Order: sequence, then structure tokens, then C-alpha cells
Amino acid sequence: MSITDTDIVWRKAATNNDTSSNGGRMTFIAIPNGVKNSIWPDVPQAERAAGSTKYRKVFIAVANDDDLEMIRPRVFVETPTPGDDSVVIFPGTFTDTQTAASAYAGQVYGCGFLFADVGSGATSLTVQTEGASLGIFAQGMIIRVSDKSSVDDPAGHEEYATIATAGVSYAGDIATLTLTAGLQHSYLSSVTKVASVYELSSLKGSFENFSVTSGAGTYNSVTNPVEVDSIGGVYQNWTLTFTTTTSFTVTGDDPAVSAMLSGSTFSRSADAMPINTANGKPFFILRAAGFGGSFVAGNTISFRTSPPAIPVWYKRIIPAGASSLSGNRVVVGIDGEST
Repeated sequence: MSITDTDIVWRKAATNNDTSSNGGRMTFIAIPNGVKNSIWPDVPQAERAAGSTKYRKVFIAVANDDDLEMIRPRVFVETPTPGDDSVVIFPGTFTDTQTAASAYAGQVYGCGFLFADVGSGATSLTVQTEGASLGIFAQGMIIRVSDKSSVDDPAGHEEYATIATAGVSYAGDIATLTLTAGLQHSYLSSVTKVASVYELSSLKGSFENFSVTSGAGTYNSVTNPVEVDSIGGVYQNWTLTFTTTTSFTVTGDDPAVSAMLSGSTFSRSADAMPINTANGKPFFILRAAGFGGSFVAGNTISFRTSPPAIPVWYKRIIPAGASSLSGNRVVVGIDGEST
């Protein structure tokens, strides 16, 4: 089995507007591909005239029913907007809102077009960017070079390369990138896109901050780790509270999640699988085999879970006086391998 295209789901954040509360946690609302206004609202004439900078947060989730790990996921802007605006992306956290996002000063990622043809073995290339001030390239960064017509097009070439130390310079909006190794293929400027890449080492449901508060009760989370379901899992701080020597309740720090589990009781003698009613999958599985010692009412176990999802902010910059364009869009892609 492997992770397929259909396992990759873009999901909405809890809040989608232009206020400081924009963003927040992941929902289970899928963002349809290629559908108008699925992320951004229309831009009225007054906004185009004045210019604006706005943000939207998405989560790129690996909803694989076999809970497979994605190896070296790479996120990139595959095609920049054809309009006068620019869209760059940058990583967020599982809970941050626009208040934090608008203050981020870290690296952003974007895409431009190859400015001059290059041959195989070339160790430098030039890129027509949407503006040097966007800062989409930096030394040591991975870039994606592709002449494919789309992310999934089997025809054409794509490859990843690394920008060398002091390997970025600009002449106006044209970036010259020096690479640590030569390109494997030749590329034509008329059809080739060059994108900076946000890369992670792996992506899989995980847990952390495991703690047992009990005089004599134990749980071995090394031999019996918390298993985070790839479909039902959420970012959550969980508390398991014993109500008797064998039974316990499960609550999360998100009231909406706790409401799903209201009235549910679990036992240490059976695997605990609290169900996410949004999709019928468990939030996590806590194996009965991990319990040891003696618990009493009031004892607790706490931990945090994270789903296999990448929180990503889109930043859209519209310059003052931008022209109107029907059907404007940006294409963001992800690449990776599965275990």
C-alpha cells in the first residue's frame, strides 16, 4: 500500500476572514480543488485600487486509512497567479491565528518562471520572479524546477536542487541562483517554473508530553505508544481522568472535541478508542497493554496529539492599482514518498 493523491486533503482552518482571529485549528472541511472562492473571496474594485495584503490558513492533511508515514513531504507554489497579485506561502502552527501570522518574519516560499534556457549539468539559472522584495529564494534552500504542465502530468521533467551558500543575487526582479550540483535535465524558459520548497523530514500522526499523575498507576508509552489515527486525529491536549480504579473519561482542550466525548467512559482493561464523530475514526488508540500498577479515582494521564497535517499560511499581496482578471488562481502542490 502507498499514499495516493486521493489521500491528500486540503482542509479549512476554523476561522476564515480578515480579522485577527483568522486561522486557528484544523477543521474537517475539505477545500475543493479548482473551485472559485474555495480559499479567497472575490476582490472588489476598491480593494484593487487601494491594494491589500491578506492571509488564509490551510492544512494539508495526509488522510491515509493505513496510517502510513509520508517521507520528506515538500510543499511549494507550483504555479504563481497570472494576475497582478502575488501569493507566497509559509509554515504556521496548529493553533496560530492571523495575529501571529502577520508578524512572522521567517522564510516565505513562492514561484517564478525560468528566465533563460538552461542545459543539463548547469549549475546556475535565472528566474523571473514577481518581485525581489518577496524574498522567495535563500541560500541552502531546496528549489523545484519543472516543465510539467501540472503537478500530476506524467510528461515532462521535474527535479529538486539546492541553492549554494551565497547563491542568490538579484538584478531587478530577475534572481540568479547558483546550485550545489548541476541540473539533470535541460529546460526551456517558455514552459519552466522554478519554486522554492518547504520541506519536512516526515509526516505522521504523533504524540508528546506524555505524563501520568498517580501514586501507584503507570502507563508505558514506549512499548505502547499513543497511536494517532491519520483520518480522525487532531491537534489536542488530552486528559484522561480516572473515575474508579479501572474506568476513566477523556477530555480535550478544545470544547468542541470534548463535547463529542461527553458521557463516554473507557476502561483500562480494553483499548481506548475515543471516536471523532466528524468522520467515525478514532482520535487516537491507547492500548490496554500499556497500563500497570494501581490507579484510583482522580488520577490522570495527559498527552498531546498532532495529526499528519501541515499548517500553511497563504499570503496574498495585491499592489495598488492592480488590474482586474477573471479566473485568477494560484496552484500549491505537495510531493513526497510513503513508507
